[in-house]
Amino acid sequence: GEYQVILGAASGHQALQLNLTTKNERLREFFQNRDVRIAISIGVDREAINELVFDGLLTPRQYSPLSTSPNYYPTLSEAYIEYDPDRANELLDAAGYERGADGMRVFNDGSGEVITFSIEGTATAGSNDEDAVQQVVRYLADLGLSASYKALERALYTEHYQANEIEAAWWGGDRTVLPLAAPIIFIGTQPDRPWCPAWSYFRTDPTDPAAEEPPEGHWIWEIWRIWDELAKEPDPATQNEMFTQILDIWAEELPMIGYLGESPAPIIVKNGFRNYLPDFPVDDVTGDEHLLHTETYFWEEPESHTLS
Repeated sequence: GEYQVILGAASGHQALQLNLTTKNERLREFFQNRDVRIAISIGVDREAINELVFDGLLTPRQYSPLSTSPNYYPTLSEAYIEYDPDRANELLDAAGYERGADGMRVFNDGSGEVITFSIEGTATAGSNDEDAVQQVVRYLADLGLSASYKALERALYTEHYQANEIEAAWWGGDRTVLPLAAPIIFIGTQPDRPWCPAWSYFRTDPTDPAAEEPPEGHWIWEIWRIWDELAKEPDPATQNEMFTQILDIWAEELPMIGYLGESPAPIIVKNGFRNYLPDFPVDDVTGDEHLLHTETYFWEEPESHTLS
């Protein structure tokens, strides 16, 4: 074959975005409850999904910079990832979302209506991503939460998040190698990872029909304040320190819930091509081409690779 296959590390994550700005007011209150988000994180067995769906090849972690990133931050990567269904149920109970006669939890407004929400995404039936989200749906059912996954064609998915007509989504978060070069998921301005699309549009274009100003004092204002200061800071070391403050907010609040990440990325390298090294990350910021330090690449026999 005259080539070798080496492994890089993909930047994406298996992640759940609960829309904190959904138009469904009762779901909005539910999703904006920090303890609910923590429960939905620790109520899912990451190790089991990793073994069942991915043959144990991924790493249980929150959405966060990769371990090879200069911004790697275990405080976030390891936040609320231990499987603890008892604690998850305690948190949901304490938040006032009690189980009804059928074992499913109901809204805390006295209506007796079951908490139900739809998770939308582009992962199709039979794919690993779809298998993973279906496992998450099963764990949510064990917690008394009625969720379902709906696969959509990309254009329809886009239409839904652009209009903020989406309750939750399953879309892996990337941009985790050099997040300062593309912070849009971390600062909430990437609406196709719709953990806060209405606030996203307010930040990027307040005239957008779907835009909505965040509540006064909400922690997303602090994320934006830190980022605006960071964007003016010339010193890279100080920039990284400031970005850690944003990651601390993520570790505390879990704006979106990551389950698994750092999947191996097979890369075909032609024999005689030198200085492409194993474990290089694959990320959207590099056009998903995973080409780093290109100035160091060379051919062992360059004369065999010239254009005639």
